[in-house]
Amino acid sequence: MRRRGFTLVELLVVIAIIAVMLALLVPAIQAAREAARRGSCGNNLKQLAVATEAHKALIGHFPTGGWDGNWLPQAGGGSDWKQTGGWCYTLLPFMELQAIYGSINTNTSTPVPVFACPSRRGSSVGPGAVVMTDYAGNRGSWASAPASLTSATGNRITTFGASGGTLPSSLPTNEEQWNAVRQELTNVSQTLNATQPVLSGTVSVPTGGVIFAGSALSPAAIRDGASNTYLCAEKYVPRTAYSNSGQAGFSRCAYVGDSSDTLRGGHRPPESDGVPWNANLEGAFGGPHAGVFMAAMCDGSVRSFAFEIDSAVHFLLACRADRQAVQVPE
Repeated sequence: MRRRGFTLVELLVVIAIIAVMLALLVPAIQAAREAARRGSCGNNLKQLAVATEAHKALIGHFPTGGWDGNWLPQAGGGSDWKQTGGWCYTLLPFMELQAIYGSINTNTSTPVPVFACPSRRGSSVGPGAVVMTDYAGNRGSWASAPASLTSATGNRITTFGASGGTLPSSLPTNEEQWNAVRQELTNVSQTLNATQPVLSGTVSVPTGGVIFAGSALSPAAIRDGASNTYLCAEKYVPRTAYSNSGQAGFSRCAYVGDSSDTLRGGHRPPESDGVPWNANLEGAFGGPHAGVFMAAMCDGSVRSFAFEIDSAVHFLLACRADRQAVQVPE
């Protein structure tokens, strides 16, 4: 009996069918993987929110923003304005990471998975060989150039760290020097909590956030309601910075004080990581996920927000006491 094999035409048809099936399956698989990564990212924010709740319950206030980006934490420095390190550091004991908290000078390269969005590098150890954070605390909506606030002309810029003066390069050694530090941090607080218009020509509101240089805010300070105020959120990091340790806003250790590496705000619209870098974006929230960034609110909930969120709404969600009616997007 004669055997019948595949003809060339039949073989090509089979190959074409397989190619079509792969073309349909690969995007679906990639989408499923990204959905899982996004879910993991949301879980990271939830852990940070839960740790913050534990911090408030024990210490009585939200975690401090530290001093500025030139300062790593001081073990034993406490949790208020005298602590040079930022909010990521002060939350470590509330995430069962006491070993790192107690020996920070030797643990700046120890991975902390909760700080890493898996849609980026997948590791909290960044290109600078130190722990970095993909999540930033909410420092408010103050901006030094508040002329407009739209996606097309988002030229609001902000500054970080000392404002109008300088913080010391070494720890104070006497009461006079400590008082000078406290005054400088007070100046920063007064600047960030100034009153500015939401949009050009519109009502002015207090722009203060929740975590900033020298901060130690009680829950009562969140006058707009905990569910209507950002606690922390994903931060904008251009894709070119994933492997470039010199990129502003993604170059310092996660444990430093007030800097664009650790704190962001609502002074300009959030941006996707796919948007090319420019200096105005240094203090913006954002993220790597398609169409949305995620934020933890002061009530501990985690929500997704579209990059196209109304600019005024985003501005007000970052302000803790603007007293304006805001409809939080569903």
